[in-house]
Order: sequence, then C-alpha cells, then structure tokens
Amino acid sequence: MLDALTTWLTQYSEVVVAIVIFSILITVASLLATPWYLAKLPRDYFSIEPSSKPRSLASVTISILRTLSGIAIILLGLLMMLTPGPGLILLVLGLAICDFPGKHQLVIKLISQPPVFSALNWMRSKSDKPPFISPSASRVHQ
Repeated sequence: MLDALTTWLTQYSEVVVAIVIFSILITVASLLATPWYLAKLPRDYFSIEPSSKPRSLASVTISILRTLSGIAIILLGLLMMLTPGPGLILLVLGLAICDFPGKHQLVIKLISQPPVFSALNWMRSKSDKPPFISPSASRVHQ
C-alpha cells in the first residue's frame, strides 16, 4: 500500500506541487481578506434581524452577484476544511455574503459556537474594530 502511494506521488508530483501551492495561496489570500471584510461589517450585524422590504431590479442584480461570490467563498471554505486554512470562518463569511431564505438563522447557529465567535472577534480586533455584539446578548435585551 505504501509502495502504491509512493508510486502515485512520484507519477503525479506536478499535480501534488500545484495543489500545495494553490492551498498556500488560498490560505494567504483568505487570511488577508477575511479581517478586512469583517471590519467592514457593522458591530451589530449578527444581532439584528434582516429587513424584508421590496427590492428593485438593481438590488436583485447586486444580490445575485453577492450570492455568486458568497458561493465561491463557501467552496473555498469547504476546501480549507480539508487543507490548511480558516475553513469554518470562510464558511460563515460566505454565508454572510449570500442572500437566501433562512440565511440569518443559519449564520447565527454557526457563530453561536464559542470558538467561531471568538475567532471572528479576534480577526475583527486586528483592524481595531470593536467586537461583534453576540446574538444571544441581543435576544436578552429585546
């Protein structure tokens, strides 16, 4: 079995090197872009309910473009669950960018995990922004 793996790695060494380089590039890009994006979100982003007002054609078009970019980030997050990188954080970010029914509840469920919420606030602190308001704290105050 080990011989088969060694033979495969030798035969496809270029592919393995390309995958490693791609993984490193994605990790670096996400480590740079994630804190920037988190700094752009309002402090109460996770604690307020989204509005459901009628939308114009322009806002629907923007929503579609945002959702497509969010899906790309989600796919990168899934890839990073298998390779080095902040996979779960990218999943939350991709979901936050997308626009679909039930999104807010799904994002709240994901960020309610203490390690995820702490990581989001730690990355946000790197941009000298105040921490996010916890969704559970906002429910207590309502």
